[in-house]
Amino acid sequence: MKRFSTIVTILFATGCSTSDSSPDSASFGSPLFDGFEPAGGSAVILAPAPCDSMFFGPVALGGIMLDLTDYADSCAVLTQIEMCGTKANSTRVLAMVLNGDTGATSIGPAGPGTYTYTADPPTGAFTAASAMAIQVDGSCHYLPNSYLAMDAGTITITGVTDSQVTGSMSLRFENGQVFEHSFDLPVCPLAIDLCPHLNGTGCATYHCAP
Repeated sequence: MKRFSTIVTILFATGCSTSDSSPDSASFGSPLFDGFEPAGGSAVILAPAPCDSMFFGPVALGGIMLDLTDYADSCAVLTQIEMCGTKANSTRVLAMVLNGDTGATSIGPAGPGTYTYTADPPTGAFTAASAMAIQVDGSCHYLPNSYLAMDAGTITITGVTDSQVTGSMSLRFENGQVFEHSFDLPVCPLAIDLCPHLNGTGCATYHCAP
């Protein structure tokens, strides 16, 4: 079975797919994983940086990663695995919002606003949202039908501070399941270089946290 791979690469690949789904509608479908309700979560601020990406070409990007989990201490797990793995026997919605500018060498951080999924590769200045919904077993292998890419919807950020990120998300995934949830997440103080993950080179080892 597939192992959990570099999440940022997955998020960007699905966010630049050729899906014909409407990008602004996530209001129909069955509840994600029969009604997933997070027990914990955290946000990671991804510092703005210029990158050379296989998806965008030269681009300046800033972002926020949102980790909603069925376990309490998301930050402790993220500190252990960073973006290179997941937790055994877990359910997660891992989302990202991006503020970007193709061809630019600098960009401001991602901040308050509404970020929308789009199936078309962006040009010029853009904002974008992407997400994955994941369930894994005790060896961090995906459960059947539990590796789902977002294909429509929005993420709204209402506030960003050094300690907290607030907002809401309305997401539809590729099998028609939907996830709508507000969030008030503590910031997890990880310093992650976004650029290597864009091209799948950010992880030397994949971790399965117990």
